[in-house]
This record gives sequence, structure tokens and C-alpha cells, in this order.
Amino acid sequence: MAKPRLKLVAPTTKKRTVTPTRLPNANLRTREYLTDVEVQRLMNAAGGNRWGHRDATMILVAYRHGLRASEVCDLHRS
Repeated sequence: MAKPRLKLVAPTTKKRTVTPTRLPNANLRTREYLTDVEVQRLMNAAGGNRWGHRDATMILVAYRHGLRASEVCDLHRS
């Protein structure tokens, strides 16, 4: 059997910490929520299509109950 030509060597890499590249949310925007006026404008804009009443109601329910978009999509009427 021939001798292998590979040999073990010690790793030369060093563990370094990675500096974050994204600023915190507080530095990017002043608030994290919509105001009542903004929600009303959003509902009015959504009310202009074929299923406007349904869409405006979903926006209102999501706003009042603090639902995420995926949680609103999982709602069922029973």
C-alpha cells in the first residue's frame, strides 16, 4: 500500500467577532406602530376594490388585536 501524500496541519484561522452592519430600529424610525388616522386612511384605500368591506374589516381587526399578516391569513370564519 502506498503512503498517502496528505498530512495534518494546524488551522491558521482566528475566531473574530462580527460587527453588526444594521442600525437599531430606534435609530431608523421614531415609532413602531400606526396611528388611528393612518389606519383609517389605509382602510379607506382598501375599501375601493371589489371586496373592499372585507379588506377594510381585516385591517381593522389586525390593528385592534395586534395581529401579524400571517395570523390574519390564518383566520377562518366559523
